[in-house]
Amino acid sequence: MSQFNSDIVSGSETPPYSGANYQDAQDGVTHTHSPCIGAEKFSETTGKKLHDKSSRSSDDGAQTQTQTKMVDNITILKYLLDSLSGRDKFAKIIKYALDILKLFIEKSKKKLVTVDSSVLTYYTKVLKNLTLKVALRHPVTVIKVLVLSILKNFDKKIDFISQQLSTFRYILRFGGTPFRLFSLLGKFNKTRKCNFQIDQIKQIWFNETSLREFLDLYYGIFDELDLLYKFKIWSNKSFYSFVSRQESLAWQYDILLSLKDNWLNLQRLQRRQLELEVQLKVQNDALLLSPILMHQAQNDDAAQSPIRKQLLHDLNVDNKPELLIRKQLRAVKDEKTLVYLDITRLTFDCMANTTDVLNLKTPKGTYAVLSLGSGLTGLVKLWITAKRSLCSSKD
Repeated sequence: MSQFNSDIVSGSETPPYSGANYQDAQDGVTHTHSPCIGAEKFSETTGKKLHDKSSRSSDDGAQTQTQTKMVDNITILKYLLDSLSGRDKFAKIIKYALDILKLFIEKSKKKLVTVDSSVLTYYTKVLKNLTLKVALRHPVTVIKVLVLSILKNFDKKIDFISQQLSTFRYILRFGGTPFRLFSLLGKFNKTRKCNFQIDQIKQIWFNETSLREFLDLYYGIFDELDLLYKFKIWSNKSFYSFVSRQESLAWQYDILLSLKDNWLNLQRLQRRQLELEVQLKVQNDALLLSPILMHQAQNDDAAQSPIRKQLLHDLNVDNKPELLIRKQLRAVKDEKTLVYLDITRLTFDCMANTTDVLNLKTPKGTYAVLSLGSGLTGLVKLWITAKRSLCSSKD
């Protein structure tokens, strides 16, 4: 049986935490009213004050980062273990780390046995009556026999723990299908009430939200049937092969859709970052330029032209302070970090699941290594979001 059915998690993973993000910073602009300074009162002293304000904004940013580091790692760990996503990630990491360790033990056992199988077999029999004389005459062989006996028992324990962790992750995901069915039934009722009008049907069904709901239902049905098979509630092996295949396909579709969403989100964040960087540069240049223009305006009669007046007015209107721009820019960069982590996690999952979807022959342990990379990347993302949430609640 392929390994994918022991590690299927939703590709559209969303951390159960809410912290400071780009939208929070954007809301800050909406509700913040900056003072408007008249062009006739702007001078070199005013420009100096704005530069002082800029330096204070940098200090405020450093102070915010210091407050973020005040959250204890044990508190974050407890926070994650109290959440379903955190437990799932820790179980996933432990499971595939044990699978890799098991593979390493198997290779080590083969190397030990291939050295001299007959001698090892002989000393295994006399190990119960081991004497100091035998140990001194053949110390290396005795050590190898002891290592083999330890690895044999440890190998069985690892296999048992790995199976239990896999079942535990299935249990964490179990129970969502009835609610997904209820949501789709609600859409059917909306369709019926609109008298099956084409425009209303397109609005209700032909969108990405409906596609996501269908994939969640598609995956959830076969994922929960898989768990019921593990509990031996049903035992048809031919049908189980069909269930496993559909489970793998559903997960692959979900991964690809999530990769597309994250890629589009990344492009949006990059455009927004460029806009904010340009605004910040323009504002900094304006702060340096405006005292010079005002000084020229006081000594130059030509400076009273409408174009010059409008330029001075635009430079002096401080509708978006540097502090808010830097706050938005920092939030966008934080969001990009999470998106990069999510794309990396989904890429690991996609490569691992592709080996099952296409029945690829890969080196033993490939699936475990890729899944471990996915689990570690997902844990880093959850850790960051948990830290933000705890810092926000602490403030």
